[in-house]
Amino acid sequence: MAGTAIGRPAAQQAGRPPKREPIPRPVRQAATVVVVGAFMAQLDGALVNIGLATITADLHTTLRTAQWIVSAYLLALVMGLPLCGWATRRIGASRLWLWSLGAFTVASLLCAVAPSIEALIVFRAVQGIAGGLLLPVGQTVIVQVAGRELIGRVMSAAGAALVLAPALGPIAGGLLIAHISWPWLFLVNLPVGALGLWLGLRLLPRDTPRAAADGQRFDTGGFALIGVGLPAVTWAISQAGQPDTRTFASCYAPLAVGALLLAVFAVRSLRAGGRPLLNLGLFRGPVFAAASASSFCAGAVQYGALVIWALYFQAVRGYGVIDSGLAMLAFAVGAALVPLSGRLAERFGGGPVALAGALLTVAAAVPPALLDDRAPLAALQVCLFVLGVANALSVVPPSTAAYVSINPAEMPDAVTVINIFLRLGGAVGSALLVAVLGGLTGGAASFRPAFWCLAALGAVFAAAALVLTRAASPQPATRK
Repeated sequence: MAGTAIGRPAAQQAGRPPKREPIPRPVRQAATVVVVGAFMAQLDGALVNIGLATITADLHTTLRTAQWIVSAYLLALVMGLPLCGWATRRIGASRLWLWSLGAFTVASLLCAVAPSIEALIVFRAVQGIAGGLLLPVGQTVIVQVAGRELIGRVMSAAGAALVLAPALGPIAGGLLIAHISWPWLFLVNLPVGALGLWLGLRLLPRDTPRAAADGQRFDTGGFALIGVGLPAVTWAISQAGQPDTRTFASCYAPLAVGALLLAVFAVRSLRAGGRPLLNLGLFRGPVFAAASASSFCAGAVQYGALVIWALYFQAVRGYGVIDSGLAMLAFAVGAALVPLSGRLAERFGGGPVALAGALLTVAAAVPPALLDDRAPLAALQVCLFVLGVANALSVVPPSTAAYVSINPAEMPDAVTVINIFLRLGGAVGSALLVAVLGGLTGGAASFRPAFWCLAALGAVFAAAALVLTRAASPQPATRK
């Protein structure tokens, strides 16, 4: 039940060493299929950022208008997230995942052949809604087929998409723009999407929708509140990191309206009878609440660090888009250890592993805050590798602890909430570090406040992970 102090495998809570069981073949197959779609959706967001200048020129528009290609995707993605829990119960996780992957693939084709910037923005919004469903619904599929004893190791497979795709996206996008053309930023999704659909139809389990049998109605009022409030807050946060566009109308007003709508949604959901759009009663469980806070911090650290390091190589080292992407390979190598985080979470619990990741984040952020413009590239690569390892240990374990702490029937809501916190954390981290950075004219010295801020975010993350560790610790038996 939510609220039960469950953050570690049952065998470990009982004082026995956990028994390592092999992952059954159907579970491995389902996880592999889900990763295909999750990686494609995550990679696409990073790919398109690289091509904005080229798309602006080819479609004869302005960069400010072309920026909506990114913004429309982001806002549609967070708008689609609240639908995940209800749609999963109504349609079934596997079926919803297949529909989302199909919609994402078709939208990718439409983006590639878009005749105007307006059409491209609309198709990107459709792509964003489908992409926003792919990862959380895929995680629900994994949790359903894996069960509690295997959830750590299997969830790390989906976590690989979260960690690796943002790091590899700039490299792949730069190569496509340099050697082919911008429509290929979207066309690359077609064979991957077709493969994912073929594998999904063959290998994913056929689950039975529950909400249809229960007669559950869609919470229209709840969706109106969170469907507007969540994108409004996300948009305001993204604008907060851009001083030239940070105005009352673009930042502070949407933030106030969005926060008010989310507050009304929370009160309404907690007081409503029946089944609301999202079960916020999950936060009454100390493990789930601490895991959600840790996921928020993990998102802030990951996305904020990637933004700052990419800007660092371009502004301080003078690298181009492709070279700066290649310079980030050390991060990708370290992040490739994400499967290890699942095994460690299975053995020690999600809290201690996330705590290790948070402390490594601090360790990776301090050296670049102290180095000058002549810092050896090898030293920077070591910092990036450590940061990659930190991300590998940070993203999956908190969510694993959250999912283990609840009833299986609550899983669609839990996956939705955790992914919302990850997305909001990413928006906050990116906006905060860019705002602290301010300008790119002072060499390495201008980046020092941003790296110190990243270290501070890592420290906050460590505090949240420590709370999660304590909440998930086995409670001593009460003497009678």
